[in-house]
Amino acid sequence: MDKDNKGILYGMGGWSQLFFFIFLAVSGLMLTVFILALSGHAAELEQSVKAIRLASTIQSVCFFIMPSLVFAFLCHENAKIYLKTEDPYRASILILGICLIVVIQPLVDFISYYNQQMVLPEFMAGVENWMKANELAAEKTTTLLFADKTISGLILNLLIIAIVAGLAEELFFRGCIQQIIQKIVGNQHLAVWLGAFVFSAMHFQFYGFFPRLLLGALLGYLFIWAGSIWVPVIVHTVNNMIGVVLAYLFYGTPKYEELATFNLDQNLWITSLSLILTVIITLFIYKKRILSFKDES
Repeated sequence: MDKDNKGILYGMGGWSQLFFFIFLAVSGLMLTVFILALSGHAAELEQSVKAIRLASTIQSVCFFIMPSLVFAFLCHENAKIYLKTEDPYRASILILGICLIVVIQPLVDFISYYNQQMVLPEFMAGVENWMKANELAAEKTTTLLFADKTISGLILNLLIIAIVAGLAEELFFRGCIQQIIQKIVGNQHLAVWLGAFVFSAMHFQFYGFFPRLLLGALLGYLFIWAGSIWVPVIVHTVNNMIGVVLAYLFYGTPKYEELATFNLDQNLWITSLSLILTVIITLFIYKKRILSFKDES
């Protein structure tokens, strides 16, 4: 991956890059379906934890990681430079990023609660039913994964849901999609938010769309400010780990239901504190990035 490839597909325009990347992603999706069909586990996806974990791993590799690496290798002089896998970053930005993803959790839960109260107009009833069906399917998957309270189940969930998914999705959404969009629109902030929109929409869980949009934007800015893919990868992984550990400890208990109904009336002070700390830490990260620019110059 570290050899120069200028001349293969180097110099593609932004829209050409986007369509080529979509082609790679669709090819990866088809490969995912093909491998699952060969494995004989495709029919078990709604009832087998083993099948769900296998499908998730295959999807991460074939749909997210492989298209990202192939795209970076074919379309740019040096894949590692494009994906920013070797760029140095300040440890302080990584530490602040991890602190940020921890303190933002109550704010995310608050937004998630009110997102779940969303009701579409009557003329969009068909869309709303489709969204609810997707939500129910995701809930069934979640129930199967988190009902496994064994230590091995926890380790596998941390590996697949947190580590593998964190790496795969950051390579795909921040490493490729966000950079392709930025080449098209020519604006970092617009690229971050459009990339976050795609990130949230592609999860097909629209009753969690807005909190995921916020997290996607946060990861997008960390990618820019840190100048390295590893900061959003690690922060994304920590975010997913928090969810997995909380589910391991509380899933199926009243405490977990309490966490899922994080309304403002009952949690005003912690939501306000979360918002204040989120803003403060975000400003610290931004300031660190500005100082690093000055140091480099």
